Amino acid sequence: MIVKNRNLQVRQTSRPSCHAALWVILVGWLAMAHSSFAGCIGNPMMQGQDPAVTIKDGAYHLVQSDGCAIHLRRSPSLGGLVTATDTVIYSPGCSEVWAPELHWLDNRWYLYLSRNPGTGHRGYVAESQGTNPNGPYTSRGILFNNFWNIDGSVFRAANGQLYYICSGNEGTTQNLYIAPMSNPYTLSGPLVLLSEPTEPWERIGTPKVNEGPWAFQRNGRLFIVYSASGCWTDDYTLGLLTFTGVDLLDRTHWTKTGPVFTKQPGAYGPGHNSVVQDVAGQWWNVYHANNNPGEGCGGLRRIRAQRFHWDLASYPDFGTPVPIGSLVNDDPDFLAARFPLAEASGGIAASTVCGRVGTLRGGAAWTQPGLRFNGTTAYLDGGAGLGNDVQHSLTLAAWIRPESFIDWAGIITKGSNASPYAIQTWNDGSLRFSANWGNPAGGIGSGSWNSTAKMKTGQWYHVAATYDGSRVRFYLNGFLDPNQPVATLRFGVVNEPLFLGADFPGGDEFFQGTLIDARVYGRALSATEIASLANRPPVLAPIDDIVMGAGQRLSITNAATDPDPGQTLAFDLLSAPSGAALNTTNGVFTWRPAIDQASSTNPVTLRVRDDGLPSLAATQSFSILVTNLTNPQVSSSLTSTGRLQLLVTGDQGPDYSIQVSTNLANEQNWITLLKTNSPLLPFVYYDLLPLNQGTRFYRAKCE
Repeated sequence: MIVKNRNLQVRQTSRPSCHAALWVILVGWLAMAHSSFAGCIGNPMMQGQDPAVTIKDGAYHLVQSDGCAIHLRRSPSLGGLVTATDTVIYSPGCSEVWAPELHWLDNRWYLYLSRNPGTGHRGYVAESQGTNPNGPYTSRGILFNNFWNIDGSVFRAANGQLYYICSGNEGTTQNLYIAPMSNPYTLSGPLVLLSEPTEPWERIGTPKVNEGPWAFQRNGRLFIVYSASGCWTDDYTLGLLTFTGVDLLDRTHWTKTGPVFTKQPGAYGPGHNSVVQDVAGQWWNVYHANNNPGEGCGGLRRIRAQRFHWDLASYPDFGTPVPIGSLVNDDPDFLAARFPLAEASGGIAASTVCGRVGTLRGGAAWTQPGLRFNGTTAYLDGGAGLGNDVQHSLTLAAWIRPESFIDWAGIITKGSNASPYAIQTWNDGSLRFSANWGNPAGGIGSGSWNSTAKMKTGQWYHVAATYDGSRVRFYLNGFLDPNQPVATLRFGVVNEPLFLGADFPGGDEFFQGTLIDARVYGRALSATEIASLANRPPVLAPIDDIVMGAGQRLSITNAATDPDPGQTLAFDLLSAPSGAALNTTNGVFTWRPAIDQASSTNPVTLRVRDDGLPSLAATQSFSILVTNLTNPQVSSSLTSTGRLQLLVTGDQGPDYSIQVSTNLANEQNWITLLKTNSPLLPFVYYDLLPLNQGTRFYRAKCE
């Protein structure tokens, strides 16, 4: 018996199940962009006072005093300071240790602190013995001893000169002072008066107070933010000095403005702050305040943090203290709230910001895609914690499919009694943007404006409204509306929920239709960014490289979704091996490698396109390794009736043929007795010819 051999090896394809591929798509869509909850700051953050935060090598450093020792917390994120390890780094003794600050100067850490060893408070400095902020530290003594002084801080001017600033009392008021330094622990001149409490907002409580100075610089301009009025009063507040001259030691070369940050319900006596710019370039105001009125200047103070803004004239605008329970995300994209609305069932909607969820009310129902509102009772309550730090500029955006139009129908609204900001629909199908309706705390300016463009019922639209500090803009399906009103606004704060599908201030106006992917940003997105929200590319589930044998049949469904509603997807092959095919509608890829394609690597690239304007696409590539075939094996035996039977074994996948010949000298003498269609192996062939017909040769062959 002779067997004709082909080298062939088959391996069963291994790939994720359809359910696994679909799960990847759903999770990817929900988590797309801004899904991490890291860096979420809950306000208040924790108990503390006089928070001095600096950043070095991407790590935030916060020092605090317990009256006897100085503690350090370090974290890669501002919000992470809350749970960071609290380490005692310096213990000067129980001597009313106040307001420590930690600064990196001349390759050393320096602690500036105030303490009273029994002769009145003075400013002290301690120097690290190495480069570790945990110390150890060596005391460098008192910086200035002529009169009572506290709250020492340092800064390096643009010319490289180091300066010391502090609060002191050499008479009846507590003032701010400045002096040059020859090194981080030595003054090279006397303290000279910089500011004294002369304005009404600086003179609440006795004695009259200026204290807690902190210097910061941007674009060549120098500022000192400080605290004014008594810290024991609810009216403790922040003022600002701006250097406008040429001599830092001349008080007439500084301009005072204020108050720049004042009390609000839930934030009483906001002050003694520090200013820090994070690695992404965002500016943060870290301060303390009391939760309740009358809590004074003691252990009830809480540390808080929120961004502040630079106005068009390059002056800092600290805004308004956010309410208790506010959640501030340190995301550089300043995404303050986002509800994808991708759920299929249930009474809550996930937010990608700070792990919050919204609650469905009044009959809001999932429609896949989106959340449908009935126009009479339905809405989503997103909670009071989100969106409170949106004060200077913003973007409100969502996909909507309106079913009817009425005035003031809320798409996204912050607040239930007063509303800092809202995007609504109007009876004529236009978009409406409203600012500071009902006089929310800290708001500046107010108004409502409508788009020129109009919508129709029963169609999907991507809608957006932005404010960049000077102008309101509307976008419909990514296109800028011609109505772009100029306005001077600062959005106020309310400790009230963020709503989707309803507008409650001044009356209950409900949106009728479906919403998807509602977003609130604390910045004005550009036209390009809005366009990317209005028309995003489809997403393909990943496919791993595949190993298979020649003759095997491969069928893979390329699962794709489009985050934009109402889009139709189409598939096409960009490159593939001979014989492969792709269904352009459902994305099913099929291929059966031929025998001559064994022992080959075959790259595949496919694409899915949407029908948006413009059409966007996603591509992915994977490889298919077709392995060698093993040799088929043929064995023979006789049946009980005297017939010859052949047992064929080999790799699963190829077609097999059984051939017979009586003359091995001529290949043309081989005759096919049987041709299978990818049989289950092993298989048996029974030869019906009598055994006395002469010598016959048999072989099994892969086709």
